[in-house]
Amino acid sequence: MRHSLKSQNKVSSNRADFKKRFQPYILLLPLFVVVALLFGYPIYRIISGSFFKIAIINGEMNFVGLENFKKVFSAKFFLPTLSLTLRYAVVTVFLKLSLGFIMALFMNSDMYFSKFLKFMSLLPWAMQQVAVAVIWKWILDGNYGYLNFYLQKLGLIHENISFLSNPGMAFLSASFVDTWLGLPMVSMIFMAGLSNINSSLYESAKIDGAGVISRFIHITCPCIKRVFLVTLTLVSIWTFNSFNVIFVLTGGGPMRSTETLMLKIYEQAFSKFNLGAAYALSSVVVVILFIFTMLYYKLEVEDD
Repeated sequence: MRHSLKSQNKVSSNRADFKKRFQPYILLLPLFVVVALLFGYPIYRIISGSFFKIAIINGEMNFVGLENFKKVFSAKFFLPTLSLTLRYAVVTVFLKLSLGFIMALFMNSDMYFSKFLKFMSLLPWAMQQVAVAVIWKWILDGNYGYLNFYLQKLGLIHENISFLSNPGMAFLSASFVDTWLGLPMVSMIFMAGLSNINSSLYESAKIDGAGVISRFIHITCPCIKRVFLVTLTLVSIWTFNSFNVIFVLTGGGPMRSTETLMLKIYEQAFSKFNLGAAYALSSVVVVILFIFTMLYYKLEVEDD
């Protein structure tokens, strides 16, 4: 009798341990399945498709191994396009993070216009990217754009500026519009991080005689570090994948000065119908974004 009771207690204890250990994973299983279908399967198709030569008419697939990667890496456009994409990402991410953080500081302050700034900052995020890009294309038009018109009215310029026709200006214009679109999300993430900082830390620092700059360096920066790392990773991925703004504004021109990897993938797939090369370039993008994610993970682990 005692032996049977001990056996029953042992079985019930094992069940309780099993339930405690695996129940969270069982509850999260539907989410894992959805994520695998939405993200895992497309990534699998991208990587597997890069090893085939695909006929776009009948869908016939012939295995070619690494031939698509060899053609892409040896192509004249690859290194310049990759360099351009990295430069575009660095410039745009820097603008988004710096301006977004400044906006977050204003919105988190007690200034009288902070509520109005919160409302206005949401407008770019509420609008469709393509619609925003079309509006900015009209504004930046070199002949009839509103920006040139008002700059001349104010006497700041004497002749029209070719914002979208000059290679250098087109690059900066695309980066600016992309930044304008991304500022709301970045500023809101930073504001959420700033609002979680205990105000007693600033009050204690004031009592000890710390100035504004000292409080910013020794309190704000350390407390916002983790939020900054998360935002940096997300914004880097979003900006590296930017397509809509550049495609509508410049289409990759002039003189391919704004043709990033995403536009090159589009060209290979839908203009030249070279699906193998498009898959190979997409795989390169996946690897680069994976590296971004791993760098964030490493920094997060070191921070812990």
